[in-house]
Amino acid sequence: MKKIIFLFILFFIAKLTLFAEIYERVLTEKASIESAFSINPDILEYTQDLEYAKQRVKEASSLYLPVVGVNLNLSSFNNSKPIIISEQNYQVLTYLPDGKKDLYYSTKLTIWQSLYTGGITRTTNKLARVNLNKVKNEENIIKSKIINNIKTIFNECLYHKALISLYDMKSEIANNTVLKNKKDVETLKYKQEILRLLNAIGLDLNTIASISGNLDPKIKKIDLEKCLLLAYQFKPEFKATQEQQTLDDLMLNLLSMQRYPNISVGAAREWLGDRIDRIDRIFGDGDNWYCTLNVNLPIFDGGSLFARIKQGNIKYREATIKRAKLENDIKLAIAQTFLEYSFFRQQVINAKLLEKNGRYNESDIELIRDLNRSYYNLELAVGVEFDSY
Repeated sequence: MKKIIFLFILFFIAKLTLFAEIYERVLTEKASIESAFSINPDILEYTQDLEYAKQRVKEASSLYLPVVGVNLNLSSFNNSKPIIISEQNYQVLTYLPDGKKDLYYSTKLTIWQSLYTGGITRTTNKLARVNLNKVKNEENIIKSKIINNIKTIFNECLYHKALISLYDMKSEIANNTVLKNKKDVETLKYKQEILRLLNAIGLDLNTIASISGNLDPKIKKIDLEKCLLLAYQFKPEFKATQEQQTLDDLMLNLLSMQRYPNISVGAAREWLGDRIDRIDRIFGDGDNWYCTLNVNLPIFDGGSLFARIKQGNIKYREATIKRAKLENDIKLAIAQTFLEYSFFRQQVINAKLLEKNGRYNESDIELIRDLNRSYYNLELAVGVEFDSY
């Protein structure tokens, strides 16, 4: 008796080993989306754009701070007249007197602070912050498309998986060759969708993966007015065009501000000399210093500023037209996808699929697939996930 039980256990283990598939990854819809956000190259690219925009904000903020510089110079010269040498990269001027010097030392400490720029500094900072928001919105657009793509592919995987289970169950009961052939076709399509899912997530296509979940109908009570309201509030494309219009407006103001005067104050101290015989004389024999107030008023540039202002006006009007067109396109997309979802939703209600508790036939599975696909299309059109509301 014990020998029979032992052989039975061995047979059971061998059968499990023979027919069970070992998966490297068992994917859920939520885990697939999270994986895409951490691996997908499009998201990683926009992460760099976002970091770049943050650095632009820091750069613009530095315009409020004074500029401090130290210049050290060592020269040998023979001048009949005093000269001034310029270092173009750092905009530093060094004065060399007349005469002959084998070694001549110059140390200069300067500080400059802008007092008035006609609003250019303030506008530049606002421009950098608006650009940061614009990049964030563009990243959200990419994220929403990735979410929709993964949900749609995952829905297709669940659809083929449900058909495989249905054909498998029926073929075992009826031993029907036609059903077995249908199962083989659906298995092929299922594997193809798994490859699409792996590619969308960013995983290696050789990953042995399966999906977890059931094909359940997405039934939610949604009205068209609510969809439009959510789109105006959360749709990333709407926000992106608003930010672009603000950017164009700020750029136009920035061009106009170039006509205003710039006022700055500066101070410098310079130590000069031709010998270093003691530590306390390292800065030279003589010194110069100054404090200055500088006012710069643009008068005439040949009309280029006015041309740039006109260009800014054209860009601003172009952005306004594009925004109006985008609003109409979004409204149309929402209306079309809402109509489609409402149709399939009513079909599911009429078929009383919610009362079947997962015991679906082939037509039921096809209907649920179309319902869920229209649901995800409506989410993409509105720009939000309805499960969050």
